[in-house]
Amino acid sequence: MSGAKKRKGSEILFWIAIILLLCVMGFSLYKIWTIAGSYMQGRHTYTSIAEEAGTEKDAKAEKDDVEVNFNRIQKKYPDVKAWLYSRGTIINYPVAQGKGDDWYLHHTLDGKWNGAGTLFIDQNNDRPFEDFLTIIYGHHMRDGSMFGSLVKYRDEEYYKEHKKLRLYTPEHKYDLIVIGVCTIPALSDMYRYDFDDDAAKEAYISLIEQISETACDDHATAADRIVMLSTCTYEFDDARLVVFGKLA
Repeated sequence: MSGAKKRKGSEILFWIAIILLLCVMGFSLYKIWTIAGSYMQGRHTYTSIAEEAGTEKDAKAEKDDVEVNFNRIQKKYPDVKAWLYSRGTIINYPVAQGKGDDWYLHHTLDGKWNGAGTLFIDQNNDRPFEDFLTIIYGHHMRDGSMFGSLVKYRDEEYYKEHKKLRLYTPEHKYDLIVIGVCTIPALSDMYRYDFDDDAAKEAYISLIEQISETACDDHATAADRIVMLSTCTYEFDDARLVVFGKLA
Protein backbone atom coordinates (compact mmCIF):
# COMPACT_ATOMS: atom_id res chain seq x y z
CA MET A 1 0.00 0.00 0.00
CA SER A 2 1.38 3.41 -0.92
CA GLY A 3 2.11 6.12 1.63
CA ALA A 4 -0.73 8.28 0.26
CA LYS A 5 -3.26 5.50 0.71
CA LYS A 6 -2.03 4.83 4.27
CA ARG A 7 -2.39 8.52 5.13
CA LYS A 8 -5.89 8.61 3.63
CA GLY A 9 -6.88 5.51 5.59
CA SER A 10 -5.50 7.03 8.79
CA GLU A 11 -7.41 10.26 8.16
CA ILE A 12 -10.65 8.32 7.67
CA LEU A 13 -10.14 6.44 10.93
CA PHE A 14 -9.29 9.71 12.68
CA TRP A 15 -12.51 11.38 11.54
CA ILE A 16 -14.56 8.31 12.40
CA ALA A 17 -13.09 8.43 15.91
CA ILE A 18 -13.85 12.17 16.15
CA ILE A 19 -17.45 11.63 15.02
CA LEU A 20 -17.93 8.79 17.52
CA LEU A 21 -16.45 10.94 20.29
CA LEU A 22 -18.76 13.82 19.41
CA CYS A 23 -21.73 11.45 19.42
CA VAL A 24 -20.79 10.17 22.89
CA MET A 25 -20.31 13.73 24.15
CA GLY A 26 -23.60 14.82 22.64
CA PHE A 27 -25.46 11.91 24.23
CA SER A 28 -23.82 12.58 27.60
CA LEU A 29 -24.79 16.26 27.45
CA TYR A 30 -28.34 15.26 26.51
CA LYS A 31 -28.55 12.92 29.52
CA ILE A 32 -27.20 15.63 31.84
CA TRP A 33 -29.72 18.10 30.42
CA THR A 34 -32.66 15.71 30.83
CA ILE A 35 -31.65 14.77 34.40
CA ALA A 36 -31.21 18.42 35.37
CA GLY A 37 -34.56 19.22 33.77
CA SER A 38 -36.22 16.39 35.69
CA TYR A 39 -34.77 17.68 38.98
CA MET A 40 -35.94 21.23 38.25
CA GLN A 41 -39.40 20.05 37.24
CA GLY A 42 -39.72 17.92 40.36
CA ARG A 43 -38.74 20.80 42.62
CA HIS A 44 -41.12 23.15 40.82
CA THR A 45 -43.99 20.66 41.09
CA TYR A 46 -43.60 20.16 44.83
CA THR A 47 -43.07 23.83 45.53
CA SER A 48 -46.36 24.49 43.73
CA ILE A 49 -48.13 21.73 45.67
CA ALA A 50 -46.74 23.10 48.95
CA GLU A 51 -48.11 26.51 48.00
CA GLU A 52 -51.51 24.91 47.28
CA ALA A 53 -51.40 23.15 50.64
CA GLY A 54 -50.45 26.38 52.40
CA THR A 55 -47.17 25.09 53.85
CA GLU A 56 -44.60 26.85 51.66
CA LYS A 57 -44.70 30.23 53.39
CA ASP A 58 -44.24 28.74 56.87
CA ALA A 59 -41.50 26.41 55.62
CA LYS A 60 -39.54 29.29 54.08
CA ALA A 61 -39.79 31.11 57.41
CA GLU A 62 -38.42 27.93 59.06
CA LYS A 63 -41.31 27.77 61.50
CA ASP A 64 -41.57 24.78 63.82
CA ASP A 65 -45.05 24.07 62.53
CA VAL A 66 -46.97 24.42 59.27
CA GLU A 67 -50.67 24.44 58.51
CA VAL A 68 -51.78 21.92 55.88
CA ASN A 69 -54.98 22.54 53.93
CA PHE A 70 -55.97 18.90 53.45
CA ASN A 71 -59.42 19.82 52.12
CA ARG A 72 -57.87 21.60 49.16
CA ILE A 73 -55.01 19.20 48.54
CA GLN A 74 -57.05 15.98 48.78
CA LYS A 75 -59.71 17.25 46.38
CA LYS A 76 -57.02 17.59 43.74
CA TYR A 77 -54.80 14.69 44.84
CA PRO A 78 -56.98 12.09 46.60
CA ASP A 79 -54.05 9.70 47.17
CA VAL A 80 -52.49 12.11 49.69
CA LYS A 81 -52.63 10.55 53.17
CA ALA A 82 -50.24 12.78 55.11
CA TRP A 83 -47.74 15.63 55.03
CA LEU A 84 -44.14 15.41 56.25
CA TYR A 85 -42.23 18.51 57.38
CA SER A 86 -38.81 19.09 58.91
CA ARG A 87 -37.92 22.64 59.94
CA GLY A 88 -34.86 24.10 58.24
CA THR A 89 -34.61 21.28 55.69
CA ILE A 90 -35.99 20.62 52.22
CA ILE A 91 -38.53 18.14 53.62
CA ASN A 92 -41.94 19.75 53.14
CA TYR A 93 -43.79 17.15 51.13
CA PRO A 94 -47.10 15.36 50.70
CA VAL A 95 -47.12 11.62 51.39
CA ALA A 96 -49.28 9.50 49.12
CA GLN A 97 -50.45 5.91 49.02
CA GLY A 98 -51.42 4.32 45.72
CA LYS A 99 -52.83 0.97 44.76
CA GLY A 100 -49.28 -0.34 44.28
CA ASP A 101 -45.73 0.68 45.08
CA ASP A 102 -44.61 1.19 41.47
CA TRP A 103 -46.56 4.26 40.36
CA TYR A 104 -45.28 6.89 42.79
CA LEU A 105 -41.75 5.57 42.45
CA HIS A 106 -41.45 7.54 39.21
CA HIS A 107 -44.48 9.83 39.09
CA THR A 108 -45.26 13.10 40.82
CA LEU A 109 -48.66 13.68 42.36
CA ASP A 110 -49.96 15.29 39.18
CA GLY A 111 -49.44 12.02 37.31
CA LYS A 112 -46.41 13.11 35.29
CA TRP A 113 -43.36 10.88 34.94
CA ASN A 114 -40.45 12.24 36.96
CA GLY A 115 -37.37 10.64 38.47
CA ALA A 116 -38.09 12.33 41.80
CA GLY A 117 -41.32 10.41 42.22
CA THR A 118 -43.43 11.04 45.32
CA LEU A 119 -43.03 10.15 48.98
CA PHE A 120 -45.34 7.15 49.37
CA ILE A 121 -46.58 4.73 52.00
CA ASP A 122 -46.03 1.01 51.50
CA GLN A 123 -49.11 -0.61 49.99
CA ASN A 124 -49.06 -3.25 52.76
CA ASN A 125 -49.87 -0.64 55.41
CA ASP A 126 -53.64 -1.08 55.63
CA ARG A 127 -53.89 1.47 58.44
CA PRO A 128 -51.13 4.05 57.91
CA PHE A 129 -49.93 5.58 61.20
CA GLU A 130 -52.29 3.32 63.13
CA ASP A 131 -50.24 0.18 62.38
CA PHE A 132 -47.31 -0.45 64.72
CA LEU A 133 -44.95 0.18 61.76
CA THR A 134 -45.69 2.45 58.81
CA ILE A 135 -43.13 2.57 55.98
CA ILE A 136 -42.62 5.67 53.83
CA TYR A 137 -40.35 5.50 50.78
CA GLY A 138 -38.64 8.39 49.01
CA HIS A 139 -35.83 8.80 46.51
CA HIS A 140 -32.33 9.91 47.49
CA MET A 141 -32.03 12.69 44.91
CA ARG A 142 -28.57 14.03 44.20
CA ASP A 143 -29.73 17.61 44.65
CA GLY A 144 -30.80 16.72 48.19
CA SER A 145 -34.53 16.84 47.47
CA MET A 146 -37.12 14.25 48.51
CA PHE A 147 -35.32 11.98 51.04
CA GLY A 148 -31.82 13.03 49.96
CA SER A 149 -31.21 14.75 53.30
CA LEU A 150 -31.90 11.65 55.43
CA VAL A 151 -28.27 10.48 55.12
CA LYS A 152 -27.31 13.53 57.19
CA TYR A 153 -28.82 11.81 60.22
CA ARG A 154 -25.61 9.82 60.43
CA ASP A 155 -24.03 13.03 61.67
CA GLU A 156 -24.59 13.58 65.39
CA GLU A 157 -24.84 17.36 65.13
CA TYR A 158 -27.44 17.14 62.37
CA TYR A 159 -29.42 14.64 64.40
CA LYS A 160 -29.41 16.94 67.41
CA GLU A 161 -30.73 19.82 65.31
CA HIS A 162 -33.41 17.73 63.58
CA LYS A 163 -34.34 15.00 66.03
CA LYS A 164 -38.01 15.88 65.65
CA LEU A 165 -39.96 16.06 62.38
CA ARG A 166 -43.66 16.87 61.98
CA LEU A 167 -46.18 14.49 60.46
CA TYR A 168 -49.68 15.69 59.64
CA THR A 169 -52.78 13.73 58.67
CA PRO A 170 -56.27 15.13 58.07
CA GLU A 171 -57.18 14.09 61.62
CA HIS A 172 -53.97 14.54 63.63
CA LYS A 173 -50.73 16.45 64.01
CA TYR A 174 -47.77 14.41 65.29
CA ASP A 175 -44.21 14.89 66.36
CA LEU A 176 -42.08 12.26 64.67
CA ILE A 177 -39.21 11.74 67.11
CA VAL A 178 -36.12 10.02 65.68
CA ILE A 179 -35.15 6.83 67.53
CA GLY A 180 -32.73 5.17 65.09
CA VAL A 181 -30.69 5.61 61.91
CA CYS A 182 -29.71 2.38 60.15
CA THR A 183 -28.18 1.10 56.91
CA ILE A 184 -29.83 -2.14 55.80
CA PRO A 185 -30.24 -4.24 52.61
CA ALA A 186 -33.26 -3.61 50.41
CA LEU A 187 -34.53 -7.11 51.26
CA SER A 188 -33.96 -6.75 55.00
CA ASP A 189 -36.42 -8.30 57.45
CA MET A 190 -36.71 -4.80 58.93
CA TYR A 191 -39.32 -4.20 56.23
CA ARG A 192 -42.20 -6.02 57.87
CA TYR A 193 -45.87 -5.49 58.51
CA ASP A 194 -47.06 -8.09 61.01
CA PHE A 195 -46.18 -8.20 64.70
CA ASP A 196 -47.85 -10.99 66.65
CA ASP A 197 -47.56 -9.45 70.10
CA ASP A 198 -45.80 -6.89 72.27
CA ALA A 199 -42.76 -9.17 72.57
CA ALA A 200 -42.28 -9.04 68.78
CA LYS A 201 -42.60 -5.27 68.85
CA GLU A 202 -40.10 -4.92 71.69
CA ALA A 203 -37.65 -7.18 69.85
CA TYR A 204 -37.99 -4.99 66.75
CA ILE A 205 -37.32 -1.81 68.73
CA SER A 206 -34.33 -3.46 70.40
CA LEU A 207 -32.90 -4.32 66.98
CA ILE A 208 -33.29 -0.70 65.83
CA GLU A 209 -31.30 0.47 68.85
CA GLN A 210 -28.62 -2.21 68.37
CA ILE A 211 -27.87 -1.36 64.72
CA SER A 212 -28.46 2.40 64.83
CA GLU A 213 -25.48 4.38 63.54
CA THR A 214 -26.51 7.40 65.60
CA ALA A 215 -26.91 7.37 69.37
CA CYS A 216 -30.46 8.68 69.75
CA ASP A 217 -31.76 10.23 72.94
CA ASP A 218 -35.31 8.93 72.66
CA HIS A 219 -36.57 5.38 72.90
CA ALA A 220 -39.76 3.59 71.93
CA THR A 221 -41.93 0.90 73.50
CA ALA A 222 -44.44 -1.61 72.16
CA ALA A 223 -47.18 0.92 72.88
CA ASP A 224 -45.71 3.41 70.41
CA ARG A 225 -46.35 3.67 66.68
CA ILE A 226 -43.20 3.64 64.55
CA VAL A 227 -42.59 5.27 61.15
CA MET A 228 -39.73 4.11 58.93
CA LEU A 229 -38.43 6.65 56.39
CA SER A 230 -36.57 4.67 53.73
CA THR A 231 -34.29 5.82 50.91
CA CYS A 232 -31.41 4.52 48.78
CA THR A 233 -27.80 4.76 49.85
CA TYR A 234 -24.68 3.48 48.14
CA GLU A 235 -22.38 1.77 50.64
CA PHE A 236 -23.16 -1.58 48.99
CA ASP A 237 -25.48 -2.92 46.30
CA ASP A 238 -29.15 -2.23 47.07
CA ALA A 239 -28.32 -0.52 50.35
CA ARG A 240 -31.02 1.47 52.13
CA LEU A 241 -30.72 4.24 54.69
CA VAL A 242 -33.67 4.17 57.07
CA VAL A 243 -34.59 6.69 59.75
CA PHE A 244 -36.99 5.41 62.39
CA GLY A 245 -39.22 7.72 64.38
CA LYS A 246 -42.01 7.30 66.91
CA LEU A 247 -45.24 9.25 66.75
CA ALA A 248 -46.01 11.48 69.70
